[in-house]
Amino acid sequence: MSADTEQRLEAALAWAARGVRVLPVQRAGKAPLTRHGLHDASIDPDVLSGWWSRWPGANVAIATGTPGVDVLDVDVRGQRSGWAALRKLRDAGVLPVGAPLVRTPSGGMHLHFVGTDQRNGSLHAQQLDFRATGGYVLVPPSYADTGEYAGFYRWERTGAPNERLDWSAVTQLLSPLPAGPGVHQTRPRPPRHGSDVHTLAAAVERELKGNRNNLLFWAFCEALRCGYDLRPIAEAALRNPYQERITVREVEATWRQAVKRVSRDGQARRSPALTADRHPVTSPDQVRTP
Repeated sequence: MSADTEQRLEAALAWAARGVRVLPVQRAGKAPLTRHGLHDASIDPDVLSGWWSRWPGANVAIATGTPGVDVLDVDVRGQRSGWAALRKLRDAGVLPVGAPLVRTPSGGMHLHFVGTDQRNGSLHAQQLDFRATGGYVLVPPSYADTGEYAGFYRWERTGAPNERLDWSAVTQLLSPLPAGPGVHQTRPRPPRHGSDVHTLAAAVERELKGNRNNLLFWAFCEALRCGYDLRPIAEAALRNPYQERITVREVEATWRQAVKRVSRDGQARRSPALTADRHPVTSPDQVRTP
């Protein structure tokens, strides 16, 4: 076993010893390698040792929420970042100080808080994501290469979190509901940023043979949780030049599985996938024609 693999397995076992479920994700990426993704996450040392024996280069991811940690992901994308939103949260006293901190390859960071039963959330305009029950994040010494950035996840401030982040207070401060007596108020779905859904689509389009179905299922689920249109991801799967020809029927079957999984978990935002017609995916011939 290489030193790199030993480091990753040691990190996985350390999290598992704290009762935090661990799962392996693709080398240099973020998609689960196991068939059922997050649902396969484990604290069993024998299971973890078997995974890193089978996939020596796998990144280490942990399931978020109780009994582990909640994570605030402060993103950096080109000229956009979550730093202004973070300062606003800090100045308002909503953001607990001194939380364990992981620097991410994009130049952003993950702040770790006491795990709760809160749900995942996103404030795309503010470049913030929240991962709690039903989510997962990569942890050091994982390495990511998205094409836009590459690098290691690394600890900048270690320790066990002792503060809880109230995500509802975060959203109320940064994206308050409109006021108005007698008006039924619901929080609007986050905007469908093309860069987000197309990042997922790009990963699907360039995935090499061997992990195609796992990655496609994961990308569909992520898109559903954010309310994105699934069609760009489906069409990217049909365009992939590195794999055997995938059929429309196979893509639609994975689409339906993702809708079923995310709907069952209660995390699906309203998406075209939930009301799509019977044949929502463009045919391979249409997609592959220049």
